[in-house]
Amino acid sequence: MDVVTGIARSACTWGITTLVTIAWPNPAAADGAGDAKTTVVAAAPSDAAAASEPAGSTAAPTAATATGEPAAPGSRYPRAVIARPLTLPEGVAMVGADLTSNHDFTAMGGAPVIGYGITDDLEIQIPYAFATKDFEAKGSLNVDVGYKLLRGAVDGKLEVIARARSGYNLLTETANPLMIGAHVQYNFTDTFAVISGFAGTQQLSIALSDGGVMGGGKPIDFSVPVSFGYQPTPLLYLQLDTKLARFNISDSANAFVFADTTPVALTAVYNVINAIDIQASIGTDLSNTPGDALAFLVGARWYAGKL
Repeated sequence: MDVVTGIARSACTWGITTLVTIAWPNPAAADGAGDAKTTVVAAAPSDAAAASEPAGSTAAPTAATATGEPAAPGSRYPRAVIARPLTLPEGVAMVGADLTSNHDFTAMGGAPVIGYGITDDLEIQIPYAFATKDFEAKGSLNVDVGYKLLRGAVDGKLEVIARARSGYNLLTETANPLMIGAHVQYNFTDTFAVISGFAGTQQLSIALSDGGVMGGGKPIDFSVPVSFGYQPTPLLYLQLDTKLARFNISDSANAFVFADTTPVALTAVYNVINAIDIQASIGTDLSNTPGDALAFLVGARWYAGKL
């Protein structure tokens, strides 16, 4: 086993073990006051997941109930992920990185990302992805812009962000697809939310190049991603992602959950301190050789600015 594979196995094992140890205390501890709460692989994502990026909530006032403690005066980015606004507040910067891998560690990648809240309503994220197994610095660079359409609607439960993403693949020297959609989150309770279209999973995808394949098509399709967010403790956040359908518009194909593909990713985020999240995720396709389709992610996010 080469050195990079060893590091990847250790990172995955450490990330998942740490999250489980921190997030699920013994029953006696759980009976005490002040639960703890807190994305694991997003084969994202959530990008990771993706996988990579977890969604937030609608309004800071919700934070007091979601965390079980009074929100800090002037809190703009709560520790409870479900209570966070879906865009970074003005002046808040985010720096993060994920390590991704397939089921047998033959394909591994690095995924650094930076973000910044230009205003309370407008943010920018710049994710990058490259291969680490057979190291190749050239990778895929994207720019993702989010702008608030609604925040605090329906008694503070609904938030809607317009999102657009595109970029360039430095390895294949081709443009990445243009992705446009609505990042929507509805909080049914202080601990449960339904989400669609977070950064990297925008619904409309328009290919801007043939992907480096001479004469290849330029697919255009519309997808219906859906996620379920759960905040079991004040510092631990869980999110289950899937895609209900993909509709062909041009040079693509229809695909429906259970019939053609059943992508799922479970992500866990733990807020270690106010300014640091750690995350891990595992994902697969339940309809198509789920063992071979397994993907893993571990990573972290650091926030700077007035939280």
